[in-house]
Amino acid sequence: MDKLPKIVPNRTTSQPVYSSLLRDNSSERMISSPLSLPPPQEFMSFNGLRELHSAPGFNDEHLPAELIYDSDDEEFSDVGSWIEGELDEEDLMEEIGNMIPFELYTKILKEKERKHNSDSDEESSFSDKDKTQRLEEQIKLHHLHLLMKAFQEHRPGDIIKQAGSAYFPAKVEKRTPGAMNLEEFKATVAQVLKTNEYEEYLEKLFTKLDTSLDGYVDWNEFCTYMLLLYRENDYMRTKREIPFLVEPKLRHIVHNRQEQTTKMVATTGTVRYITISKEGVVNVWQPSLNYVEKYYSISNDESDSSGQKRRFKTWVTDAIFLPNCNKLVIGSTSRDIRFYDCSTNQHFEEFQLFAMSDVPYCFDYWYDTKNPSNPSKLIFGVDTGYIHTMTFKKPVSQLFETPFKNDEGVQKIFWSEIEKGQQSQFVSHEKISHGDPTLQVLPDIVKQVMYLPDNDYIISSTSSAQQSLVISPADRKDFKKSYVFNIDKGIESFDHNKNLNILVTGSLDHVVRIWNPYVPAKPMAVLQGHATGVMGVKIHEGLVQVFSYSKDAVIKVWDIKEHSCLQTVVLKFPSSIHGRMPEHGTFPMHMQPAPHNALLVTCNDYIGMLKLGHTSQPKNLDAVTHDSQLCGAIYNKTFKQVVTGCDSSNVAVWELESGNKAIVFSNAHGDEEITCMAFDESYRRLLTGARNGTIKVWNFQNGHNLHKLESVSEAEVTGIFPCADRKIIISVGWSRKIAEYDDSDPDNMYIPANLGWKGGQIHQDDILSMDYASPNYLATGGYDGEIAVWDTETEKMLIRLRKGQQADILKKIEAMKEMSVLSKNSTTTESQMSADDHPLSPLKIPRPNSRHRKSHRVPRGQPSPVDKLLFLPSRLTSKTSDAAMLISSEAGYLHWWALFGAKHEVGYFYAPDNKDESVLGLCTDPSNDNLYSGDTTGNIKVWDISGYCRHAEERRIKTSPELIRSWRAHDSSIVSLEFVEHEDGNYIVSASTDQTARLWSTEGHYVGTFGQKKSWNLKNKLTWAHPKTPWSTKSTSSADSRKNRNHSKSDSTSSVKTSSNGEPGKEVSGPVVNGISRETTQNGEMEKSSREKGKGLHTFLGAKVAQQLQTIKESRIDRRIRLSKDVNFKDIHKFGKICSPYRALNTKDVEEIKIPTILPMSQRMMNKGYDPENMNTDTLKSMDFSYGSPDSPPSGDQTGERSKDRTPIKSQTAGTHRKPARLAPLKKTNTVM
Repeated sequence: MDKLPKIVPNRTTSQPVYSSLLRDNSSERMISSPLSLPPPQEFMSFNGLRELHSAPGFNDEHLPAELIYDSDDEEFSDVGSWIEGELDEEDLMEEIGNMIPFELYTKILKEKERKHNSDSDEESSFSDKDKTQRLEEQIKLHHLHLLMKAFQEHRPGDIIKQAGSAYFPAKVEKRTPGAMNLEEFKATVAQVLKTNEYEEYLEKLFTKLDTSLDGYVDWNEFCTYMLLLYRENDYMRTKREIPFLVEPKLRHIVHNRQEQTTKMVATTGTVRYITISKEGVVNVWQPSLNYVEKYYSISNDESDSSGQKRRFKTWVTDAIFLPNCNKLVIGSTSRDIRFYDCSTNQHFEEFQLFAMSDVPYCFDYWYDTKNPSNPSKLIFGVDTGYIHTMTFKKPVSQLFETPFKNDEGVQKIFWSEIEKGQQSQFVSHEKISHGDPTLQVLPDIVKQVMYLPDNDYIISSTSSAQQSLVISPADRKDFKKSYVFNIDKGIESFDHNKNLNILVTGSLDHVVRIWNPYVPAKPMAVLQGHATGVMGVKIHEGLVQVFSYSKDAVIKVWDIKEHSCLQTVVLKFPSSIHGRMPEHGTFPMHMQPAPHNALLVTCNDYIGMLKLGHTSQPKNLDAVTHDSQLCGAIYNKTFKQVVTGCDSSNVAVWELESGNKAIVFSNAHGDEEITCMAFDESYRRLLTGARNGTIKVWNFQNGHNLHKLESVSEAEVTGIFPCADRKIIISVGWSRKIAEYDDSDPDNMYIPANLGWKGGQIHQDDILSMDYASPNYLATGGYDGEIAVWDTETEKMLIRLRKGQQADILKKIEAMKEMSVLSKNSTTTESQMSADDHPLSPLKIPRPNSRHRKSHRVPRGQPSPVDKLLFLPSRLTSKTSDAAMLISSEAGYLHWWALFGAKHEVGYFYAPDNKDESVLGLCTDPSNDNLYSGDTTGNIKVWDISGYCRHAEERRIKTSPELIRSWRAHDSSIVSLEFVEHEDGNYIVSASTDQTARLWSTEGHYVGTFGQKKSWNLKNKLTWAHPKTPWSTKSTSSADSRKNRNHSKSDSTSSVKTSSNGEPGKEVSGPVVNGISRETTQNGEMEKSSREKGKGLHTFLGAKVAQQLQTIKESRIDRRIRLSKDVNFKDIHKFGKICSPYRALNTKDVEEIKIPTILPMSQRMMNKGYDPENMNTDTLKSMDFSYGSPDSPPSGDQTGERSKDRTPIKSQTAGTHRKPARLAPLKKTNTVM
């Protein structure tokens, strides 16, 4: 094998090795299209390794020696000798080679570091993880070196195809050096690992590595597979930790007048965001940033010695909110500090400290959260390098001493009064220097301060290279107890967290550093990735992450444990999209805790808010396979893996024997939903179809996109079948056409569609399903109920089992009339109805596919669509048989079709338990004796069809076959079922729209959900979830909660079906108060059961507290029953759901009102034919005040003899079924409702 050129990466050596190897892998978080993944271009040579090893700051903490070589390994001892300088580099290059993919090298180092950290944190769980680890994940760096050496030294012998003779030489096929066959690969790996226990697994691994399908594996294929594996591991670890899941919200601060925002703070209680611009404009925002509630402007009016007013411009340096006293503190370059009262809706300036000696540049505030009235501290740094501490002794009642005279306006206080202690009754003052005062260091502006109340320390930072950050006691009595951090370009911002015991700093050198607060000599990690200086950093304790913000308006999310970048968010502010660097204030970052959970940043006169999706590490999560609805799950019997696809365009590959995820293809079709999947005959290629009509062919073991097939009419693809004999790919879908694609050229990336199907395009409506059976049978089913069977060899139609039925227009019109009446009486509008629910929905209206339909009821006049087709291959052997060989699922009915008999439809039966449901998943065992059906309610049923519809009868068979067993498998519709034959037994793989794919035994035993944390072993049934079910293993099922809510609604009806012994069946009528039957409660049955339930109630609150809560609950129920005894529920029925039993009590004393003989009439009432002389109560109750057409005044039987003597009143039109609205009887009462 030709050697690739040695490329030594140009990397700095001023940082530790581990930090130098860190990269921003945020763009590699997903494998969007593995074919577009370029081959590794950077290689880490041993020369570069020696350079890193000798770099300043390198030690064994960052790169342990055992990661590079094993001192106990004799075969690898030369590497250690070479690193120490004892071995010449040329000799080592001859021994081992000179190239290792740099990205693979760094990922192995990071994986080793991660495992080392996890081992120290979770020593007890390490053994469990190690047992379920794959062989590839256990390969260490020295194993990789040895494998590379073996591949490079591999010199295979030639293959003799034909032995030579005395007259003809032998025919020999020369093999490529470095390309190993299966036996050579197994022997090499066994020699490197010094074990033969993985021999069976190595056969599967070799099949995965052989992407070219030539029976050989080389070093490049091995490295590509390992790189994809580690990328997938990174993705799986970080996908649940990404905090920002939605687009940021950007708002323009108009009142800033194009000036940048200096600081943003948030008020407590009713949260409001307050932004302060550089020139002193204060804006108060709603929490959603939808609009500005109010804004103010800080004015500076001073008088000179001549008595004339002069106006000068001041700049705001910092601001902070004091939560316990509701004050907003603002510092400015005018050397003053202003205190604004925010306790009312109108903010006003209350105090002003002026004539300060220095400019206050940064603030921090601390108060006792348990006792807010206790003394609090306001710490601020100034431009001369000093730190001031003001201790308010009575912060809630009064901050400063007020004069006796009641002067309106701002109370101005000389700073000298504070320094001299003239207000010592209310406030005290201390002043310390930032750094060591004994050192001759030029003073610098204090950029940020933070007070640590636990040990009474102060953290302060400057932009100076010396004493960049100092952690020192607040009293500064002994500077030796301080911790000094020195960074070349100083520190722009920092954040500290006591619980995590870390300190994070951001500097102008584009680097974020994580420190141990008590080890200032060296950072724990150096996070590189920003292209400009870091302006702000924040620590999120719940997520164990760091947010950093740079000058180019880029936010990066860093994982504290793994020291890696999880997410990069580029904020596209209008001021930064023209290529110029935007301007920022001094403090452009603010993090708002729960319940708002948002990160806010400012840039120029704009503000941006990013909502946090997950603010804490979840402990108990319901296992899901994908983050959206599944389109199906198919089984690969060659690799013993299950492939699932979902609506978010992700394809995942799972190990059947353990349930672990092997690889995932993210954004396989961009943003389009995946609608169908299939394997080719070799089970090495995966075909996926999308809703926009695109079809892609993948090497599903490594994610390479082999082919892209042309879409037909941009219509949804519902079926794909690769025909290996003809080397074509057949697809059907909503285009109503059967398309062919040439699959003969493996190098052809883009394949056009061939619509020249010889049998013609007979489908007049969308094709919803297809199925293929050997040798050449292809069945297609349409939305209009048409079913056709084709011969794939001749492309001719063998038989049309049913012709597509046109919709019954008369029934549709009748259904439309009923729908229009219902829509007028309900709040549902036609725009809210799906296309399937609309009776006259045109075919051009996009309708949801079968699994997305909310209702599976077939509209009146519409033929039943063919949702699923399934051949019975064992019955296709005899062409003279009249047995049913094809099953079609249509609106829940399973129709059985014979292909060769005189009578085609042999029988049918309804499979689901409930009405208006469908069957979307069908599969059988290889012998076609058992049929497995999955319906839209989430149930799986097993039918004995060994003797069902074996012969056609005079009349269609309408009885169902014997039901062997059934069980609930999912919360919502089952979209696919797959029968799995395995050496350990037979299983069923089910996929559903509840975002899960699950594995079941054929007896209905629950094995597990693909995507759960705990792996299973098919050989060991103790690792199965059985006898538990998916609902007993969940912490809380969202679907169950929805069902409970639905049950609670149904329980509030006026009758409850129950029996005296608690069994269902007997109907007990009676009014229900808050879901409890009055009669049942009066008999004492429910009270007794609730008390008995309360006795055995065990909660985390304790039995005593639980019993008290149960007693309170029972007393409330009893009180409601006693108060509602005299309520006539027939009278309160007219109030609907808005009337409670207590409100109904106020309607007891009422009197009937007699209508006067003559009432004033409006012109509209007179136009409708009403007469004031003949108005009575019945007429008023039947009045129609609607503006709709046609008008419907009361008929003659409602107005007595009025219609006989006067002009006939217009009758209601025949096309409208709306009844006139009835008003409640008019009654007079003294109670105001």
